[in-house]
Amino acid sequence: MIDVVDLEVRAGRGGDGAVSFRREKFVPRGGPDGGDGGRGGDVILVADRSVSTLREYHDGRVREASNGVPGGPNRRRGASGEAIRLRVPIGSVVHLLEEDDERLEEPQLLADLTEDGMAVLVARGGRGGWGNKRFATPTRQAPHFAQFGQDGQHRLLRVDLKLLADVGLVGLPNAGKSTLLRAWSAATPKIGAYPFTTLEPELGVVSVGYESFVAADMPGLIEGASSGAGLGHEFLRHIERTRVLVHVLDMTREDPLADRALIDAELEAFGHGLAEKPQIVALNKIDHPDARAQIELLTEAGRIDPAWVPISGVSGEGVATLAQRAFAALEEERRGDFVAESEELPVLRPEPRRSRFEVTTDEDGVSRIHGATPEWFAQTLDLGQDEARWELLDRLRRLGVGRALARQGVAPGDIVRIGAVEVAWEG
Repeated sequence: MIDVVDLEVRAGRGGDGAVSFRREKFVPRGGPDGGDGGRGGDVILVADRSVSTLREYHDGRVREASNGVPGGPNRRRGASGEAIRLRVPIGSVVHLLEEDDERLEEPQLLADLTEDGMAVLVARGGRGGWGNKRFATPTRQAPHFAQFGQDGQHRLLRVDLKLLADVGLVGLPNAGKSTLLRAWSAATPKIGAYPFTTLEPELGVVSVGYESFVAADMPGLIEGASSGAGLGHEFLRHIERTRVLVHVLDMTREDPLADRALIDAELEAFGHGLAEKPQIVALNKIDHPDARAQIELLTEAGRIDPAWVPISGVSGEGVATLAQRAFAALEEERRGDFVAESEELPVLRPEPRRSRFEVTTDEDGVSRIHGATPEWFAQTLDLGQDEARWELLDRLRRLGVGRALARQGVAPGDIVRIGAVEVAWEG
């Protein structure tokens, strides 16, 4: 099972704006009529219940949306690029690792796709460039330049699949978790006496009267699992999503209570709230005489909690009782969530208004202009053309950049940076 992948995505580039002039009979001064380019396609991740793994994205290919179409004459706007929708399993957590070849110091959470059909836009397509018609003014009636299309976002994502289950079965290898899940539901996990009976988490729907819950058979844990030993570290994080744990003990072993302590220690060492989850203990394999004798001895010694449930996954004894206990604990957790949500309603706070630009000074003393609008124009205008360069500088002045640069001590002729572009300032 492939449940963690690094996925590289690239949104579509915007189409270039067109430079065009009307050339029609009896229209001697038709003027500019270049159309805008279309927007580049977006990249969207969609949770889909029909997808169970991330295997499709393990090939390392870059997923790219299509580019916008360039604008045309007669004010024709180019078509927008088609977005691509990448299907991922329900339970996928999406983090941003790298953007436009810049590694983030800490992964940034973008989305937690917990329901079928949930979608998140992970890379936004670039804006289409303006055609020369957009730049016509009373004093510049025939602009001979247009904007290039903006590059789409290029991002490296980490998609982490965490199974969605209500109840998680934990315990040492061969404790009987797979057998219990098979007895509980129609799931058919592989069963055998191997160091790791379960190589992948298995899900099963457990019916309790008219109600039901989803149980997950987690891979057998071993000592040191929380620090990466065996398969434990890879799958312990799947238990984060479960609300209730059923700890299955093999009562035919020499010291089953020591086994329980070992697994509990691994859960606590892993953290993420696993040790605080409600836990029901299942005393398994009571179909075996040694297990029954072990339970009697431990009960007489006062080391068995009366709330623990003796079961046999093979014969089915006690399995229904265990399911009812698990469901009751699950309902209690759900009621607690409902009360918490009722007491503290979420408060919607609009994002603070961002300034249109900001001026800072780089280490070499060169002033740098930050801001979506200045960077967009600097990136998409051909500054080798005088008209386009004057347009950029005029736009910056109208934004108030000139006053901010003056306060920084920038004089005409000094170099300023806008994104990856350097230009001589003309105040």
